[in-house]
Amino acid sequence: MDAIEIARQRAEQLHYAAISRGLDPWKPYAFVVGEANSRSIDVEKCLQGSDELNGSRAFFDSAYRLITHEDSGSLFEQAFLVAHEIGHVELGDDTQDEYVIDIDPARTAEPAPSGIDRVVDYSHRQRREVQMDLFAREFLLPRSVVKKLHLECGMSCSDISSKLGAPFDVVAQQMLDAMLLPMVEHKPRQPEPDMSLNDKQIEAVRHRGKAFLLQAGPGTGKTRTLVARVESLFNDGIDPRRILLLTFSNKAAAEMSERIARKQPHAAAALWVGTFHGFGLDLLRRFHDLCDLPAEPRLMDRSEAVELLEEEFLRLNLVHYRNLYDPSQNIVDILNAISRAKDEVTDALQYRALAQEMLNSASSAEERETAERALEVAVVYDTYEKIKKQRGCLDFGDLVMRPVQLLETNEELRQQLQHNYQHVMVDEYQDVNRSSIRLLKALKPDGENLWVVGDAKQSIYRFRGASSFNISRFCVDDFPGGESQSLEINYRSVSEIVTAFSEFASEMKTGGIKSHLAANRLASGLLPEIQTVESGDLVSSALAESILRMREIGFSYRDQAVFCRGNEKLSALGQDLERLGIPVLFLGSLFERQEVKDLVALVSLLTDKRAMGLIRIACWPEFQMPMEDVTQVLEHFRITDNEPVNWDISSLSLSPEGLSSFEKIKNVLHGFSSASHPWFVLATVLLDRTSVVAQIATSEAVNGQARGIAIWQFMNFARQQFRGSGFPIMKMMTRIRRLLKLNDDRDLRQLPAATQNIDAVKLMTIHGAKGLEFPVVHLSGVNKDTIPGSYRGVKCPPPEGMVAGGNGSSEDIAKEAHENEQECLFYVAMSRAKDRLFFYGATTKGQNKSLRRLSDFLDRIGPVSRNATTPILKLPIAPENKPLPVEFQGDVNFSANALDLYNNCPRRFLYTYLLSIGGRRQETAFMQMHEAVRDVLQTITRLGNGHVLDWQPILETAFVKQGLHEHGYVDDYRNIAEKMLTFFTQS
Repeated sequence: MDAIEIARQRAEQLHYAAISRGLDPWKPYAFVVGEANSRSIDVEKCLQGSDELNGSRAFFDSAYRLITHEDSGSLFEQAFLVAHEIGHVELGDDTQDEYVIDIDPARTAEPAPSGIDRVVDYSHRQRREVQMDLFAREFLLPRSVVKKLHLECGMSCSDISSKLGAPFDVVAQQMLDAMLLPMVEHKPRQPEPDMSLNDKQIEAVRHRGKAFLLQAGPGTGKTRTLVARVESLFNDGIDPRRILLLTFSNKAAAEMSERIARKQPHAAAALWVGTFHGFGLDLLRRFHDLCDLPAEPRLMDRSEAVELLEEEFLRLNLVHYRNLYDPSQNIVDILNAISRAKDEVTDALQYRALAQEMLNSASSAEERETAERALEVAVVYDTYEKIKKQRGCLDFGDLVMRPVQLLETNEELRQQLQHNYQHVMVDEYQDVNRSSIRLLKALKPDGENLWVVGDAKQSIYRFRGASSFNISRFCVDDFPGGESQSLEINYRSVSEIVTAFSEFASEMKTGGIKSHLAANRLASGLLPEIQTVESGDLVSSALAESILRMREIGFSYRDQAVFCRGNEKLSALGQDLERLGIPVLFLGSLFERQEVKDLVALVSLLTDKRAMGLIRIACWPEFQMPMEDVTQVLEHFRITDNEPVNWDISSLSLSPEGLSSFEKIKNVLHGFSSASHPWFVLATVLLDRTSVVAQIATSEAVNGQARGIAIWQFMNFARQQFRGSGFPIMKMMTRIRRLLKLNDDRDLRQLPAATQNIDAVKLMTIHGAKGLEFPVVHLSGVNKDTIPGSYRGVKCPPPEGMVAGGNGSSEDIAKEAHENEQECLFYVAMSRAKDRLFFYGATTKGQNKSLRRLSDFLDRIGPVSRNATTPILKLPIAPENKPLPVEFQGDVNFSANALDLYNNCPRRFLYTYLLSIGGRRQETAFMQMHEAVRDVLQTITRLGNGHVLDWQPILETAFVKQGLHEHGYVDDYRNIAEKMLTFFTQS
């Protein structure tokens, strides 16, 4: 249970205690003042902006036991300010004065993983304010109360909002938390086991002076050592404000900060703990004027960058990366190359110089083409930087590269920061890239009081420039004279598992004989087990049987985790396990989940005249319609002109059930339009007008809980203000399409913290498992063609000389990095297991049962148990693969294209040719130009009678039809279209 949940549960207890004293929760201001008075705290109002508030909205004076707040806004908002301050008093801040600068009563417990929130973690002080906001909301309206009001008293969100005098969005967010997320069981925080540090850990903690590298393998207590070092610095009298602690994920930073705060909360509040990228952004904000940036630069994400570069792509006159139909994939590949360049602190000018040098020295056609491709990347790189500058934006790679450039060129600022940060510590040092190291060298040029911890064998982020090379050169090249030490005792795993991954490590390129760890735990008598099945379709059944067997001997579902390579395979495996009766905790691609597709389909009805989302909505229990009625309505909308929601179906002969359901759909969407914000539409539908959320809240099945979690995550996504042109719903749908197309939705697959106690098997990629541990680990798909994954090359190889520390060509460096990473992934996967470790692989493939070899990695892990198994469990057929009966009246004819589509995807055939609701793809300007050319050619063919028409006017009409006539680069698109048409007509 995290600190925020602890605060919310304490607030709930205080709410019920206040009621028992006779306070009325429906009068929120009197309710919260009564709570303050019970603590001998007075509450006073004052004018907004008065001197007493000192620029804040509320203030707790610890000496006078007085809460002063501004007299503005609703009584609920004033009550919220007071409750926020009571949170500080209740949760340990009652000995110091507390100011409330800003509040967000409707905030979510976890920020949406988009935009700047993907990068920036809250500081300890900011997390404290988030904690107090959620404490305040919970005190005024506990989740248990709002759940009871909705489920038992039948009150809607609007009903509760009106009676309490609270804003709709505040009540709605509390209801979403209460109904869609599992309630976390209240358990007093258990004191951490008093594990004394071993001699090596103590030596690392006490180290002072020259640069220090602690090489800490899995389960060796590196986090405990790092936290102990921070505490030792506090005990030495080091000012916490002069300590900088850097890591690689917001989650790790938050956990580190919380652990430090348990013993020294005030010191933890002053300590800077966060990611390299968060620290870099902090520097760019503080010194924005030196970087020619706005005070609050916006983070441009990948999908926005692709969209903006598409607009410019035509004018770049590329040859090797030219794609006039859909350049988005080429742009993604080039952006990856640019990101990789920033890992090496290589700007556009340097990139061009390196590429030009390649071209000048090229001695073969292949070398010339490689150099020309690098030069084209440089052209796009330069354009991309100009686009960002025009919009006052940064991208992820800028957040470390730009601070490095700033510090390396500004001696005065560099010396200032060197003085500010007396001690710098880095967690997960194996994940640093060259830009991170140059930042460290700018802060600690001689390495004095630089302390880092990492493990070269767990370097699994090679795609962003991380390399074990950085660990090998720490004491030699980067910080000469530095010291290195290793932790050698594993406290996590039984000795059989420690032996397995230690044996593997001894032959790793980043390992060696010194990589062996000693197990602190005794042997269990159970070796790691390799289970083989005849074919790949039996793996899921074998896995399910193992999970059930482990459960029978005392390991719960949540004690077990399944690792797999790739999210698509993981998603398929999760669906298989669910059909086999195994509860799994896995969201997968959020926008591919059925319940999320349902919500998107619902809001699409507000923008789509053809109402194609009706095919999904008609399957909701509330709105069930016979398929005959659905097809009749869709056909009617296809040939008539109806405005969304204002549908006229009076001429149709629908069944009574269909007519009733259709009217319900209209009523549910009544009052909304395409201009409505999607979050408000969906919150109203879910919490006021349907029982969807209520049904989920009463479900005890894990798959029902998973539906709730997915909807909560989607609602968190839908809260944001979407960029682009058009109405909010269309902007959200455009955003979703682009995220899916670019596979940029990975952050939305993260599970909220409240899900951790659900008794279900965790499914995750090996990358996602980094830093975690589980009693039982199942590693699926350990065949030679899966682990290690094959090297696929680099779409846009970097110019020679860009990547530091590699030998050979850029291709050689990339291939070696891939091979190393595959070994590291396997090592990480094995070392997550505490008690039991299972591997699964198939021995044959295809209908002819050809031999399929297991991974060679399995031959390198020492003693194992091998078990060829024939599962008893049979995998039921997936619902979407069940036949759908279709009856035709009279003869039917389908084109060859239609039959090809049926062979490739029967479902798309159903939608496109039988239901006529094939949705149009999201078209780029390039696609629109091609459609215009196609229209002109069809007109020439139809009307020309063998003669070439004057097609210029026809082209202009086609451009208007496609919406290209108002495009900023219409002349460029017209020029290309004319060249294409000239070629076609002449040939």
